[in-house]
Amino acid sequence: QVPTGTPRQSYPATSYQDFSNWESLMKIKEGLLRQKEIVIDRQKQQINSLHQKIRENELRAQHARLSHLVNCEEPYMTNLQQPQYESTPLQPHVSERSTSHLEELEQKIAAAENKELQLSEFLKQISNKSSEEKKKMEEKLKTRDRYINSLKKKCQKESEQNKEKQRRIETLEKYLADLPTLDDIKGQTKQLHILEEENKQLRETMTDLEKKLGEALSQCRERELQLVCQKKKEKELVTTVQSLQHKVEKCLEDGIRLPMLDTKQLQSENECLKEKNEKASKVIDNQQNQIAALILDVQSMQEKLLQEKLIVQKMTNELEEKERNKEQLNKILSENQRLMEENACLKEQMRQMEQSRQPVSEKMPIADQLFKEMSHCLFDLKALCSILTQRAQGKEPNLSLLLGIRSLSCSAEENENYHSTETLSKKLLDVRELRRDIDELRTIMSDRYAQDMGDNCITQ
Repeated sequence: QVPTGTPRQSYPATSYQDFSNWESLMKIKEGLLRQKEIVIDRQKQQINSLHQKIRENELRAQHARLSHLVNCEEPYMTNLQQPQYESTPLQPHVSERSTSHLEELEQKIAAAENKELQLSEFLKQISNKSSEEKKKMEEKLKTRDRYINSLKKKCQKESEQNKEKQRRIETLEKYLADLPTLDDIKGQTKQLHILEEENKQLRETMTDLEKKLGEALSQCRERELQLVCQKKKEKELVTTVQSLQHKVEKCLEDGIRLPMLDTKQLQSENECLKEKNEKASKVIDNQQNQIAALILDVQSMQEKLLQEKLIVQKMTNELEEKERNKEQLNKILSENQRLMEENACLKEQMRQMEQSRQPVSEKMPIADQLFKEMSHCLFDLKALCSILTQRAQGKEPNLSLLLGIRSLSCSAEENENYHSTETLSKKLLDVRELRRDIDELRTIMSDRYAQDMGDNCITQ
């Protein structure tokens, strides 16, 4: 048995949905990569702005140091450039002021030098920090470039794998489109039952006709024996008549006059013999006509037997074709199961790859969605196994399962927390039950196939 056209059409729909989900994930990843590149460019711009600020601060420090030195030297140079006639009366006073001023200048110069040293140390620290940050950012950029290149390679590999999977899906869709649906198989099974009944009726008619033919042949043989006996009696009668005629002729030739009683007796015997001869000839003619009719009946029966043998041969050929179709259907079922297992493995691989790529916050909703899809697939597989077991046992399938109608309990299970241990253990038990159902279905189908093969061998 094979499911109806709806599950056959739902299988490529799920594959297209997986492919569209994969494309959307690829687009999201490309968007994330672009955002990361934008952030890297912004960080580069910030690093360049920090370098510019450091250069500006260095220039400002040099400018401030030079301006401070110039401001300190200006009063000293003005005092030196004054004329001697003005400085002569005020030499002691100027000397005192110059010493105090020099001390102040020395203090200011020392403070300026300290500030310069502090600024140089601060600039060194800033430059070291900026160089370290620059090195770290360069290393981060290199690692991100490597990660981006690895992601690109993985994306290329995955795109190639997706193309191969899409090609396999298209080939499988073409292969499944050529397969017969459940309605076709039902019609073929009905035709098989009708043909088997017709074959039984034809066999019964053949046995009846063979019995009738044997009876007719036995009757023909009996009548042929009767004909042979009658021909012998006719020959004997003819010989007796001829002998009597010879005797009469001899008596006439010899001139012996028999008495009137003897002649009358001979005439009466002659007439009786003639009547017997005529009756025997009539009986022989009737029996010959009956034999000819029986021969015609036998020929017509032989023609009917030949026609029925040809019909039986056609029926056996059709039954062999149906057996081949059953074998092909069993192979298709095994191939479908293998493909479903491969699809599950591929989904598991894609889920692992998505988990390795995405952060934890992004993994949780996708994992929930994956668990939901797997629970839907588990429900569909259970329904399919129950339908196939019912059909293999000769029962009518459940219409709700056949039409894919879900109950309220299934809709309530969708809202469960898939990360709890209870739900995971429950799903594991469901999967084990599904495997047991699949094993039972396989045994039922193998027993049914062996029984059909035995019936076909008996009929052949």
